[in-house]
Amino acid sequence: MSTTQPHKAHSASINKRSAETLEALEALILAEGFSRLNVSEIVARLRCSKRTLYELAPSKKMLVLKALDNFFRRIRQKADHAIDNTLGPERQVYEYLQVGVRAAEQLSQAVVADIDEWEPARTLWQEHIKLRVDGMCPIIENGVKAGVFRKVPPAFVAEIVFAS
Repeated sequence: MSTTQPHKAHSASINKRSAETLEALEALILAEGFSRLNVSEIVARLRCSKRTLYELAPSKKMLVLKALDNFFRRIRQKADHAIDNTLGPERQVYEYLQVGVRAAEQLSQAVVADIDEWEPARTLWQEHIKLRVDGMCPIIENGVKAGVFRKVPPAFVAEIVFAS
């Protein structure tokens, strides 16, 4: 059994290093965008090896998508957590949306422009918004059932909120 311990420790350190690298990559992309960055510059800025980056994804494009997906997924997780710890549908809607507002404050104009200009990133963004709309619908449905909100189609309201 002791022969598997070093392997497990090595694997855990790789996973930790990968997570830290992905987090740093995400912060870099959110702050500066991604269209002007090349892999060599990313490596220098993150102070890691190309091998470390390529353990995350096989290309710059895939690295960018992985970092953006990580960011969007975390927003959804935080929103779900926020509503789990909030009473009342009107407060849940507020907290659910505030998670997105706080996350949007991290987005530079450069990354927003890059997402808008690159179809795979734009598609990922649109899927994120769809999932956020889907996540908001049950909150609205509960509010309608409780008589807190007017009887309206929850999907319509959620779509309007996220479209604005």
